[in-house]
Amino acid sequence: MQGYLSHTFRKLIYTMAASENPSSEQSEPVFDSPGENEGPQTENFQSDPFSEDSKKTMDDLLNEAVQVAGAEEAPRLTRTVRPPGPGLFESIFWLIGVILAHFAGMIVFLFGFFALLMATNQLPDTSAEMREQLTGLTETHTLELAGVEQGVFVFIVIAAVALRFGKGVLSKLNLQPFAVSTGFLLLICVLPLSMLSGEFYRIAYGIWTGFAEQIPWLQQFDKMQTMEIVKDMAEKSSLWALVLVIAVCPAIGEELVFRGAIGRGLLARWGLIPGILITSVMFGIVHMHPAHAIAVIPLGMFMHFVYVVTKSFWAPVLVHFLNNAFAVTVAKMMSQFPENAAKLGDETQSVHPLITLAAVAFLIVVCLYLWKTRVRYIKPNGSEWTPGYLSNEKPPAGAPITMERSTAAAGFYPGLAVLFVNFLAMMYLFGMEPEAEAGFLQFITAF
Repeated sequence: MQGYLSHTFRKLIYTMAASENPSSEQSEPVFDSPGENEGPQTENFQSDPFSEDSKKTMDDLLNEAVQVAGAEEAPRLTRTVRPPGPGLFESIFWLIGVILAHFAGMIVFLFGFFALLMATNQLPDTSAEMREQLTGLTETHTLELAGVEQGVFVFIVIAAVALRFGKGVLSKLNLQPFAVSTGFLLLICVLPLSMLSGEFYRIAYGIWTGFAEQIPWLQQFDKMQTMEIVKDMAEKSSLWALVLVIAVCPAIGEELVFRGAIGRGLLARWGLIPGILITSVMFGIVHMHPAHAIAVIPLGMFMHFVYVVTKSFWAPVLVHFLNNAFAVTVAKMMSQFPENAAKLGDETQSVHPLITLAAVAFLIVVCLYLWKTRVRYIKPNGSEWTPGYLSNEKPPAGAPITMERSTAAAGFYPGLAVLFVNFLAMMYLFGMEPEAEAGFLQFITAF
């Protein structure tokens, strides 16, 4: 830019100077005196408007002017990249939209039910009969209701995220695969995460019960207990149907909203730790029941951290899916072997402190390992590429940017193995009673 300005200024100055100091070809004829005409011809040359010293002085002045102009122009050329949304205010509307999307799914199911009754001429005559039939429907077709609700929710979320992100939505979400070793590590994290979430739930539920006894209307939230609904569905439905409705659909829909949309904006605007924390709190709020909301906040934080270090949207989806699949598996186990599975699935039973410490120690080292081996996009000059804000999105297509994943210290691998074996040993010694262990193995081998 400075070279272009220098060339332009010089051209302009020299043109102006030439017009004010015309050359000999453009001047009026000059007649020598008779004496000079009769003598020998002197050297004929074309006059220069500037001497060499004048040119050098002019060049120095122009260079100084160009430097000053470039310094003044630099702030205008440095364009600050505005971080994307949603911001905090818009995120609240997204949170409300999630609740409304679930409600829309229930409305679609009820419309379908009424359409079926009308088509088969079984529409009740009175409102009392209608209420009775609706009550029976929600009790006998809970899985179907949940399936339609989740299907409509996922459809609405996909459309909303696509409209909000606009062009390049897949690149902004970053659907690249992650390392197989990372996937295996996330798989074995499910049990420790579930144990910790269960302990958070037990403590929160005890506090909540005390409040609800003092303020009776708070007990209405107990009707929104997701796990109680899952337990009812587990008694009447197959495991594979439960996994599809309770694990697959929420893993896609909720991750698109919280890690994909809300999390993208809040991390870009608030930074890593505040962005993850605010997003995870909102993720907990959408689960309605206060005790359940508190229990899933640590899970949401872990899933968002996994998204940041892998830069792959599929990583938090996998964690979400595995956690919910484990929950419905335990619920199904309790429905088939209630006398043996009670110890594993009863959230009122406290977890032994040694199990909790073992789970926390293992997960801390897992997070350190994931951070050490996090994925980064590197530019040719060796610096890390970002779009101008904290983001998981892919670099522009065709850009000379390479994806790199660092290698962790050799001590991490035996350390992770020892800590996981220690967690399993604590589970074996202080977790499941022998009868519950036998029931769990019998259930797993049955499927």
